[in-house]
Amino acid sequence: MKAVRLFEFGGPDKLVYGDYPMPEAGPGDVLVKVLATSVSRWDLKYRTGEVHEFYGKATGHHGGIAGRKPFPMPMQLGRDAAGEVVSVGSAVCELKPGDRVVGLAHPDNPRSSPAIRDLGNLSTGVDLPGHTMFGAYAQYVARPERYWIKTTVDFDQAAASMWACATAHHVVARRLGVHMNDTILITGASGGMGTATMLMAKLAGCTVIATTRNAMKADPLKRLGADLVVVTSRPDTAAQIWEFTRGEGVDGAVEYTGATELMRLCIDMMRLGGTFCPVGGEMKEIPLRVIDIIGKELNVHGVRGSTRNDQRIVVELLEKGRLKMPIYATLPLSKVGEAHRLLEEAPNLIGRIILHPWAD
Repeated sequence: MKAVRLFEFGGPDKLVYGDYPMPEAGPGDVLVKVLATSVSRWDLKYRTGEVHEFYGKATGHHGGIAGRKPFPMPMQLGRDAAGEVVSVGSAVCELKPGDRVVGLAHPDNPRSSPAIRDLGNLSTGVDLPGHTMFGAYAQYVARPERYWIKTTVDFDQAAASMWACATAHHVVARRLGVHMNDTILITGASGGMGTATMLMAKLAGCTVIATTRNAMKADPLKRLGADLVVVTSRPDTAAQIWEFTRGEGVDGAVEYTGATELMRLCIDMMRLGGTFCPVGGEMKEIPLRVIDIIGKELNVHGVRGSTRNDQRIVVELLEKGRLKMPIYATLPLSKVGEAHRLLEEAPNLIGRIILHPWAD
């Protein structure tokens, strides 16, 4: 089969497209013909070795994430996968050849202690596609049956939505705990996670303030649902937010850029009792003072992945036509290097980049 493998860290040229052996499928596995996958910022972090480095520093176990295996090499990236079942193992109970499926970007281990405590997104003893097991940069993948959801969703939308939107649902529903009419500030709103969080917040009945460094992205973000777009390169960022919220501030904020000044903006713009979710800049320090927490009774919540239920909800929203992720470009898998460069460099990028493993 055609696939893309990573044998060493570096630039897009380290993504090696070529012929590789078909995946081995065990009795409980489902072999899927991949018809769409996506490229994410995390793929870039994996490719460059940033994940390998910063999680090693964070946990003291080089290359490891707490509760999970280290990032192995060689690796086949691609967390999102959508396609058709080709064959099933003898122990598979529900799926059958011809079924349309979407892969779980965050499979859980129902027997792990975190999952038993209703924290399936923090499961231990589980392999994650494109991170600790081969991902979907390939024409075929084989994974356990419980790693798939049967669906009628368009393949491109399924591949564009699962990781970003399921994590965004976890952010909005469980970490921010939003209520209808809450005002939510999202920094880095034009990225895949920022866009997904904006869409989820709007579905929950929130008012959304989006930030971007690029004034060219203001109108597209408004078309996607932002009620106010603040261009952070301008000097009146805070004043615009205060005026929009009538001097009360925002109920919640999600920070995706890792920029210290935008973390501070989120904290300063928070209303009393608000909730701040810092997501970007994994090794950065939060510019947070004790008085910020005491004075506003501020809540600060971490975010990591999504639960099986978050992923179920995303599939059902897609099937009902209530959710649609913007897609910036579709490219054949052989152009994976170009896809990575677009994600790194395109000045007007809003939405996901989709790869088609069977396209010429």
